[in-house]
Amino acid sequence: MNRKLIAMLLCAVCILLFTGCNTAKYNEDDFLGKTSAEIIDQYGSFDCIGKPADTDGLYRNCRCGYTIKEPRKGFLGTSPEVLFFISFNADGVAVQCSTGNRPGG
Repeated sequence: MNRKLIAMLLCAVCILLFTGCNTAKYNEDDFLGKTSAEIIDQYGSFDCIGKPADTDGLYRNCRCGYTIKEPRKGFLGTSPEVLFFISFNADGVAVQCSTGNRPGG
């Protein structure tokens, strides 16, 4: 009976671990069509900013991003930092999302 319980617990832990691996931290649909101010209200300040916000607090005609994966130092070198970028149009509205590395990094 103890073996069955242990096997069930291991299966439950594996399911939780593997299903968590497939979920993205940021979903493009949550950003598109929102202003930079709405995004900041929901997710906090950006980790990477293409250019300063305008006087009304909106980011326009630029790309800002949130860190998805921090850089890690390892035996074979450092892995790059990965960001989730949001591109804003002239009205400060998100029009495109992508992932990539920090510019100049």
